[in-house]
Amino acid sequence: MSRILELGPGAVSDVELVAALLAGTGRRERPEGVAARLLEDGLLRLRRMPVCELLGEARVRPVQAARLLAAVELGRRMMAAEQRERERFLAPDRIAARLWPLLADLAHEEFWAFLMTARMEEIRSVRIASGRLTQCVAFAHNHPSGDPTPSADDHRLQLMLDEAGRALGIRVVDHLVIAAGGFHSARTGAGEPPQLRAVA
Repeated sequence: MSRILELGPGAVSDVELVAALLAGTGRRERPEGVAARLLEDGLLRLRRMPVCELLGEARVRPVQAARLLAAVELGRRMMAAEQRERERFLAPDRIAARLWPLLADLAHEEFWAFLMTARMEEIRSVRIASGRLTQCVAFAHNHPSGDPTPSADDHRLQLMLDEAGRALGIRVVDHLVIAAGGFHSARTGAGEPPQLRAVA
């Protein structure tokens, strides 16, 4: 740990970096030994290692596993953040480069939506499903007018969402129109504004 502060993180080995994440958890085995075992097949294996393997085969304690997973996820997010400077995603390779750090090394399937403005600038990336695409989703949008009555375009959108969900194996359970005057559910019809709890 002191070498990282003294020399900087770029000057120490992979084992020392991982050992720093594992230190101070009261384990009998030295953090350096655990780190060396985790890195036997290189850093890429650590990026892809599922929780069950960390806790089982690697014999890492839950608090250590949480630290490792947090560090790996922060690394993925930092890689992705470098590309968020209002870049315009005009070609598929740009979108692929943006999503690559989030998806390429996962050991399971995930389904994401990459949301963009009309100028093809990123709004955000949203994970819709993890594992098999047998999940449910509800959509919602607002009417600034205050009237939640769905328009003809809203009805057409609902049909398209249902069709897209069926094609992807995701059940669209509802599409809400939310406005100051209430809400409208594609499944149950009009509803009154909900009684919101005051935030303390």
